[in-house]
Amino acid sequence: MKSSNEYPLKQFLLVSFFLAMHFCGQARDLVYIEKSNQADIKEREAIVILTGLGSMNHSAKEQIKRFKNKGYDLFIPDYISRKSLTKNAENFEMFHKKHNLGSYKKVHVFCYLVGGWTLNMYLSFHKWENLSSIVFDRSPLQETIPGILVRENPIFSKILFGEMIKDFASTPYKSANLTGTSIGLLIECKATELLWKKQVAFMKLPKISFEVDSLHQSSSDYFYTYSSHDDLYTDLDEISTNIFTFFKEGKFPVDASRVPIARDPFEPYLEH
Repeated sequence: MKSSNEYPLKQFLLVSFFLAMHFCGQARDLVYIEKSNQADIKEREAIVILTGLGSMNHSAKEQIKRFKNKGYDLFIPDYISRKSLTKNAENFEMFHKKHNLGSYKKVHVFCYLVGGWTLNMYLSFHKWENLSSIVFDRSPLQETIPGILVRENPIFSKILFGEMIKDFASTPYKSANLTGTSIGLLIECKATELLWKKQVAFMKLPKISFEVDSLHQSSSDYFYTYSSHDDLYTDLDEISTNIFTFFKEGKFPVDASRVPIARDPFEPYLEH
């Protein structure tokens, strides 16, 4: 006789498999050339958005809405590999060459979490002379999730993300050495619902810090937002304004918070 746990496990694995296949089938490079700008590529500016694992649950609809038709050519590459962070960087290298990103007057990059790890790895081996600015999305909260999933749900995480999730979880953040590039940090102060569900495992970890120095990324400016990692895929209204200001001026708006948000990261879920 089959155990009572066997059918739920099979259902769980089946759903995970179809989610993974759906993600692989939907992923593709997104390129939007600014039609109103007829200048030579050497006189144009471009924005590159390196999404992360959250793109499995969320399309690029919000990123396109907020960054398209703003005077920049927009690139959202399908660079994430199931194999490793190194393969991510190799995929981005091919995308960079294919779309001639080195020929633009200026290129600005907005990185989600895996995007930041990938870009820094790419930059450790390649010079990018027209890289004008980078905004790194960082989340001391969400950055604990890969390790939690690998330890608590190894089969699920491997089916969904491949070996890359394990590589991501075990690779410390390493900042690339850059000169002539403005670097900004967007720091999330709100937990995702997934982290709320994994709160028991999260509370067993060493206490996290929201201080800038703990992120191991030099920057010319930073700001804190009471947004979760999911929010950064679904609601970029105010945040995109801050990012555009940084791309143009090398600093965030004066009214952006430079101190951690004094609210419980799990506040939205306490009533559940």
